[in-house]
Amino acid sequence: MKHINTSESVTGSGALKNESGGVALVLVVWVIVVLTAIVGEFSYSMRTEVNITRNFKEEEEAYQLALAGVELAKFELLSVKKSEVMYLDENGVLTFGEEEEEEKPERKGDLGKGSYDYEITDEDGKLNINTATEEKLRKLFIDSGVEITDVDVIVDSIFDWRDDNDLHRLNGAEEDYYRSLEIPYSSKDGQFSTVEELIMVNGINEDILYGSKDIQEEDEEYYTGVATHLTVYGSNLLNINTASESVLSSALGLEAAQSVLLRREEGPIYQIRMPGSKISSEYFTILSTGKNADGTVKRTVKSVVRLTGNNVETMYWNDNFIG
Repeated sequence: MKHINTSESVTGSGALKNESGGVALVLVVWVIVVLTAIVGEFSYSMRTEVNITRNFKEEEEAYQLALAGVELAKFELLSVKKSEVMYLDENGVLTFGEEEEEEKPERKGDLGKGSYDYEITDEDGKLNINTATEEKLRKLFIDSGVEITDVDVIVDSIFDWRDDNDLHRLNGAEEDYYRSLEIPYSSKDGQFSTVEELIMVNGINEDILYGSKDIQEEDEEYYTGVATHLTVYGSNLLNINTASESVLSSALGLEAAQSVLLRREEGPIYQIRMPGSKISSEYFTILSTGKNADGTVKRTVKSVVRLTGNNVETMYWNDNFIG
């Protein structure tokens, strides 16, 4: 009778069971790892989606708050009486009405969980780049720190840019020059649509247009910038109550400018005594910024409006202004 070795059979069976159990354990571990990765990715994706949604919500809230500031600015303008004097107070803030009856709006406030603030600047207190004479432009650029030889190039190029022909002045530039640049473009041969368009004109760079950002060494050039003194709106009449010293000097001459500034030291000017001037305005820039609750999200809207009677007409709109 054949003897069966039961101990070897049991041992082999146990080995098979141990091997199967090890494979199952490895599979379980891998499944857990994969599920953990999937859950982690899903969690990250959800957090990202939540952040995007929250940012979009706060961005939209900031935009709506900025719009509220624009509407309040329009309401303030509509509250101005016809031909009422407009001037800058001791802090350089545009103010309407009689000085002794002055009740300045705060021009900021809280709304919902956020806040807004806005400012109004007078475009009629600036020099119109589309109608200014060569003499006025030259004076303005020289006062801003531009060398006389560079001023010749800039002023001639401005006139070439805004005229309707392709004949360039002595120091100017037309289509052939702009087409020869590394990144070519065309000369407009038409009026400027915005002051920012000046950056495209031959001879003008960001420092000349907006002012030097850093204090330069004594032997280096420094520019105060001309952008804040220029506009593309309004007529040739200048509001002498709101114009800067540079604009007054360029538009009226040094002697007349000093006379106006001396009169303004005593308060706003209520009577017009010189040609080419006025004491009220109709074109204004509104710059309104909305902020979320903690101020981390901001949105700025820039609008240029024209006040005519009981109507405020929008001339320019930028609902994502970065300045």
